[in-house]
Amino acid sequence: MDVRPSCFGKEVIYKAVCSSTNTLALQLLYTNTSKVPEGTVVITDHQYKGRGQRGNVWTSEPYKNLTLSLIIRPTFLALQESFVLNIITALAIEQVLASYIPSSLAIKWPNDIYYHDQKLGGILIENLVVGRSISATVIGIGLNVNQTSFASLKPTSLALVCKRTFDLNSLLASLLDVLETNYIQLKEQGIASLQEAYLEKLYWIHEPHTFQDQTQTFQGIIRGIDAIGRLMVEQTAEGRGIIKHYGCQEIAFIA
Repeated sequence: MDVRPSCFGKEVIYKAVCSSTNTLALQLLYTNTSKVPEGTVVITDHQYKGRGQRGNVWTSEPYKNLTLSLIIRPTFLALQESFVLNIITALAIEQVLASYIPSSLAIKWPNDIYYHDQKLGGILIENLVVGRSISATVIGIGLNVNQTSFASLKPTSLALVCKRTFDLNSLLASLLDVLETNYIQLKEQGIASLQEAYLEKLYWIHEPHTFQDQTQTFQGIIRGIDAIGRLMVEQTAEGRGIIKHYGCQEIAFIA
C-alpha cells in the first residue's frame, strides 16, 4: 500500500500478512522504542489474528479492508486521561465515513463505529506506560471497506452500505489526515470541543434501552461519559434518576 508523506504515515511498516498489527507495533516499541517515530503506521493486507476489546477477535477478509496500527507519543496526557484517544480516533473514523454515509452513523462506546445497528469498524488502543506516564500509544483500527460477506448479520461494510467499492489507499490517506488534525487539536486546545462532537454521535445517547451490568438487566438511558471515559447510564425503573458509571467490561448493550 502507498501512504502519503505526512507526519501520520510518513513512516510505514507494511506486512502483506501478519497476525496482528497492534502486536507488531507493540513489539517494535518494546524492542526499540526510542527509534520508532511518532506517526509510524503498521499496516497489512491480511491480518489473521486481529485483536479487539475484551479479548475478542477481529476477523477481516484479506485485501478487502483497512487493518492498521498507528504509533503516537501522547506524553502530554496523564494516564487517567487516555480515553480521549478513543474519542479522537472514533470521531476521525466517523468524520471520514460521513463523506460517504451522510446519516445513521454512530460511535458505540467505547470503541466501535456503527451504521444503524451494524458494526462498520473498531478500535483497540494500547498504551506503553512508564511509571504513571504514557510513553507511547498504539491505535489499532479495523474498518470494513470492501468486504461483502460476513459470518453473521452484525457487521456491515462501506461497500455494502454504499453499493460500490472503494480505493483503500485514498480512504487511508483521508483517515490519517483527519486523525492527525484531531490529535493536533487535542494537543493544542484540549478535549472539550472534540468530546462535544463525540457525544453528538454516541450510539443510544438520551434514548431508553435495555442494559446488563454485573448484577442485573435494567432499563436505562446513556447520559454521556465521565472524565476518565466511563459510560454514564441513568436507571429509569428501580433507582430512577441514579446515574452509574461503567468501565468497558462492566456493561453490555442488550436492546
